[in-house]
Amino acid sequence: MVRILLALAAPVLGARVHTSVEADLGAKVARGLEVRDQLRADPDDPVLQQEYAALLGDVEMSENRVFLETGVQVDQAPVLLGEMSQSGTTLMMAERTGFAESLGRLLTNRRDYAFEQEGGNSKYILDGTTLSLHSRMHVSVAGDENPRFIIRRAFNYLNPIATMFGQFIYRVIQCTNSHDGTCDEGDILYTISKDRLGRGALWGMDEYRVYTGTGGCRRWGHGILGCAQESQILYSLGAGLSDATFDTDFYKGNILAIHGNGESGTISENGNEIRVGETELNDMKIAHSTKTEGPPRYLNWVASAFPVFGAGVEMARALIWSDSYRLRFEGNGGAVDDLLVSLMVAAQDLTRDVIASRAVASAANQAQAAAVGTTGGASATVSVSAR
Repeated sequence: MVRILLALAAPVLGARVHTSVEADLGAKVARGLEVRDQLRADPDDPVLQQEYAALLGDVEMSENRVFLETGVQVDQAPVLLGEMSQSGTTLMMAERTGFAESLGRLLTNRRDYAFEQEGGNSKYILDGTTLSLHSRMHVSVAGDENPRFIIRRAFNYLNPIATMFGQFIYRVIQCTNSHDGTCDEGDILYTISKDRLGRGALWGMDEYRVYTGTGGCRRWGHGILGCAQESQILYSLGAGLSDATFDTDFYKGNILAIHGNGESGTISENGNEIRVGETELNDMKIAHSTKTEGPPRYLNWVASAFPVFGAGVEMARALIWSDSYRLRFEGNGGAVDDLLVSLMVAAQDLTRDVIASRAVASAANQAQAAAVGTTGGASATVSVSAR
């Protein structure tokens, strides 16, 4: 009798639990974004620092802590990873969709990408290691037996909620001792960051930057990241939430920010902030990416905001959908390393997947814990009544 009553009550309890968890999760994310914004305006406020550090929790480092704890600047001249781009050419980035790749996405969050030239010939390959969504990928030129580079995250958040308002740092690393499809890590050649608040309504326009070497990036004790502005060489800005797309513009140079609808911006030149107009920005533009296949942007939001549907979205993402992007080199910014820009596109896609999947995991864990507590209380009450 007790089991029957609990079974009948479960749907109602589950609905209440999910509604409560979603509201709680949304409140924590909103507060995290708010505190991060306040810290940018007042970085020395100890109360804000303590609250933001508590919201983020601890991190798991994938490299020597000294890099991000001290902001050590490793001087590294720009290294050509791939080929210099030509205006009007296109690369297609597609997740590889064989049975093994689909199974890997489902079971281990593995990601595997291929960048193809027009006509379908592969140019660059990104092979995920066992947990690529959380760790690292090998980068190869098509036809090579061994990888040439590694791209990996500098650290991982242990608190899943932190990924939704935390910041991301990726390293592009030279391969050494390549053999049997693997290699050891050599010099850090570039740093790719999603380390800014973002632009537009609800910070929906993602900003990414590329720095030479380690970029002098430093993670302060309370969790905010900052990098050496003079080391920046590339910048990208994604579409806003109202556009409901993942379209992204890429620029060459030391852009601090692009304002409003792209009619003006601020660049850094010899340590000085200079306001520039639309013409100057167009002269710095080098490429544009568009998502051509995979779940639309609103489903990423659904997966993050509503765990009831999120698990199904993640299952479909693993078994049915594969993300594809068209990267077209255009604009007046001149030639640029096409592989380095391609790695920016890959880092952006990985980051979106990390945020969506960990949001689902976090909400599911909270819902399970809340359901256990609620069910336990109901069970005790029913048991007393049954007696």
